[in-house]
Amino acid sequence: MDYVKYRDDVINKKEKELSFLKYFSAKDFEVIDMNFIEKLQWKQLNQDDLNSLDTRSIWKNGDAFYSLRNDWTDQIQHYSREYHLKASRVTYAGPISINEQIYTNLGVEIFNPNRNDMLQCYQYIHDFIQNELELNVDFAVIGHYQLFDLLLPKEEQTEELFQAISERNISKISKLLTQNHTLVQLLKTPTHQQLDFITTIADTEHPTYKSLLYWKAALEESGINHIHLDITTMPPKSYYVGSFIQLYQNNNRNPIASGGHYNGTLEGFGFGIQLN
Repeated sequence: MDYVKYRDDVINKKEKELSFLKYFSAKDFEVIDMNFIEKLQWKQLNQDDLNSLDTRSIWKNGDAFYSLRNDWTDQIQHYSREYHLKASRVTYAGPISINEQIYTNLGVEIFNPNRNDMLQCYQYIHDFIQNELELNVDFAVIGHYQLFDLLLPKEEQTEELFQAISERNISKISKLLTQNHTLVQLLKTPTHQQLDFITTIADTEHPTYKSLLYWKAALEESGINHIHLDITTMPPKSYYVGSFIQLYQNNNRNPIASGGHYNGTLEGFGFGIQLN
C-alpha cells in the first residue's frame, strides 16, 4: 500500500514545503494558496483545457463542473480569467493530481518578467536546491518551444513531423524530410553538442538561438557544466512559447526542477519542484 505515509516521511515533506514558502517569502514573493478542487466553467475551457481532460480527475455536481488541480500554472491561468491577481510574483506549495496520482509541487511564478527577473528566479531555485534541499545539480537540459521556427520553414512544420520528432523517430523524420536534412543531422548529433552544431545550419542572430545561449551561460555561471539541448519536447500547453530549463541529478530520470517562459491569459516565467 504505497499511498500510506508514516510520521518521518510526512514531517520531512511538510518541513520542505514550509521551508520553500519561507525562503521565497523572504525574497518578496507573495505566498498564495488555492483550492485543490477547481470549479471550472465549460464555456471558459479552451483547447488546452480540453486536451488535458483525460489526465484530470473530473466530476459534475448539479450544474457545476469540478476537477482536482493538475497544474498550478494552469490553475492560476484559470483564476486570472475571472479575477485580477494583484501580486507580480508568487510562491505556492501543495498537491496536484495527474492520472489519479497525487504529487506535491513547490513553485514560483513571476508575471510580465524581463530577462533579469527570469535569471533571478532561476538563481533562487538553484540556491534553494543546493542549500535547503542539499541536492547537487549534475546536468541541465535546455530548449525553446519556438526552436523549429529557426530550424524549419513553415511548410515543413506538420503535425506528423512533430509527432515523429517527439518520438525521436529518425527513420520516419528522414522519410518526411530527407536523409541529409539539417534537422536529421542535428538529431544524430550528441545532445551536449547540438547547440554548437546549430551554428553551422542556422542564423545565430535569431532571438531563439540567443535565448538558448543566454541560458547556457547562466547555467554555466552557476556551476552546471553539463548542458544538453532538447529539441524533441513538444510544448505541454500552447501558451508555453519560450525557453525551458530542467535540472537533473545523475541516475535520476525525473528532473529536480523544471522552469520556463509562457504567455497565456498571463505572461510569466515559472519554476517548479515536484516532491516525490
